[in-house]
Amino acid sequence: MRFQFCEQQPFDYDEYFSRAVTFLHKYKWIFCTNNTQFIRKGIIDSIPPDWVVDLGSASNDEFNRIPLGFVKDSWSCSFQEFLSELKRLSVEYAQHDCVTPKARKGISIKKCYELENLTSFIDDVRPGHESELLIDFGCGLGHLSQYVHERSGRHVLGIEGNGQLVQTAHKRQNELYPSSKQAVQYVNHFITDDSADVLQREVAARFPDCRQVSITGLHACADLSISAIRCFLRCAWVQQLIIMPCCYHKMEPQVAPNVSQFRNVPLSEALAGVLANGEADIVCRSFLRLGCQQTASRWKDLTIGDHLRHGRIMFRRGLIDAALSDGESVMVGKLRQVPDQTTVDNLLEQFTLDSAADSNAGWTEAHRVKLSSLITKYPDGHRLSEYLECLQTCLQSVCENVILLDRMCYMEQESKRCGVKIVRKLVRLKNDGLSPRCFIFYASKV
Repeated sequence: MRFQFCEQQPFDYDEYFSRAVTFLHKYKWIFCTNNTQFIRKGIIDSIPPDWVVDLGSASNDEFNRIPLGFVKDSWSCSFQEFLSELKRLSVEYAQHDCVTPKARKGISIKKCYELENLTSFIDDVRPGHESELLIDFGCGLGHLSQYVHERSGRHVLGIEGNGQLVQTAHKRQNELYPSSKQAVQYVNHFITDDSADVLQREVAARFPDCRQVSITGLHACADLSISAIRCFLRCAWVQQLIIMPCCYHKMEPQVAPNVSQFRNVPLSEALAGVLANGEADIVCRSFLRLGCQQTASRWKDLTIGDHLRHGRIMFRRGLIDAALSDGESVMVGKLRQVPDQTTVDNLLEQFTLDSAADSNAGWTEAHRVKLSSLITKYPDGHRLSEYLECLQTCLQSVCENVILLDRMCYMEQESKRCGVKIVRKLVRLKNDGLSPRCFIFYASKV
């Protein structure tokens, strides 16, 4: 069975969630621990010995293609099973890549790519006219707000919770784009699920002649994209939602930090029902973080040197964490060059015991003994660390699929409950190497 998300057909959320959650629960040891604690909590010892042999036998090209679905017949049955099920859990999405980004002063080429392609997508789904208003959720410095207006003449109301960013956006616009002062405006407001009335008042006061209102947002961090979905569903005066979610790991916990339950995960009844079968422990901070980490497209171009360097950095961070006692923490020093050999001395030169709680804090003989023992125990620790990173990269897309499809399922579920008919799309930007994990979440009321 191959999963495909398209505009014209319903998606089988129940089937996907059931299979994905069962799979993730089986292999939760790969991702359900903070990456700095993978030695302390024995994750490095959980990699099956036959997987270690298989990974070690791969050429660099083969190693890079593992998260992309590469499987070798000579590998162990259990590793082949893991990789084959991963392939079956892949989801095909429509792609959007209509614009080659041009460099813009003060904006990275990655952000230019996202900015220009989100704007072109908006134009594709709704050709602009002067009576249309876009509300830019989390507008920041106003780059998207201004670019949308430049391209299509739309009016834009930028909403930003950081007052300093709003002041800078106003100043920037007055200096660079004085003629668009009335067409693009900014409001200092922290958006929540209860912001609908505030937004409606601002729209009525600032743009009384606008007849079509849409919500958009570039890098709608953490719970902001959920608030956008709810505002779209609850407000009859909002016709469209076009938003790019990100930073899932910053989502608000249900009760307190470091718990597995989050206020907005799961959202849909379909995913909640699957997780209720004793597998809810996969929804943790590490799961959300992995959903927005490096993708297979970024992994595929790494050199042998890249892997060695990253593996050494990860191993060193894990070693120092495992040597700490309860309540201790470290400050990480940057290295110009990562040492080829990890020793107790060069570890303690890079990491400094945090003295915030104790001015006399410093490395002790007990720390040295523990580090020495761990270095001896894991002579190939840097390679094992990179093997773990490879396995996590394999799981990244499945984690993100679950997060995004849960949101789409929730929106379809709630629109039916409200009696609102919608069309929807979930579109990925094509250049995953330049802009990894970049999806456009779209819905329009019919």
